[in-house]
Amino acid sequence: MRRVKNEEALALLRGIADKQKEGTFGVAGDLPAREMLADMLLEMNRPSDALAEYEAQLKINPNRFDSLYGAGRAAEMAKQTDKAAAYFRQLVKVCSESDSSRPELAYASGFLAQRKLAVSALTP
Repeated sequence: MRRVKNEEALALLRGIADKQKEGTFGVAGDLPAREMLADMLLEMNRPSDALAEYEAQLKINPNRFDSLYGAGRAAEMAKQTDKAAAYFRQLVKVCSESDSSRPELAYASGFLAQRKLAVSALTP
């Protein structure tokens, strides 16, 4: 029963996301429906599907914080570490002039640092 409700919610949200125009989200501050769809897919442990939705949202709004972070997490969960690193690098770059203490930014920076350590450990 829960799976049916999840699929119904996904279908409803996908319909809304498909109707949203280039960067127009309704009331100021509203989350884009496609990003909400991606978040839901990630929560349902469907990272490849979530990644596709985050990437579609990033075509509309290329440097959106939550979409960059979500795409990085989805790629990481889908075992696409190079793609995850690319999204996390972009997120860190976008925020480089800020003094943000958001945990998502700390996570992205930590992921990149760990990856750098892992690569340097393999290099003679």
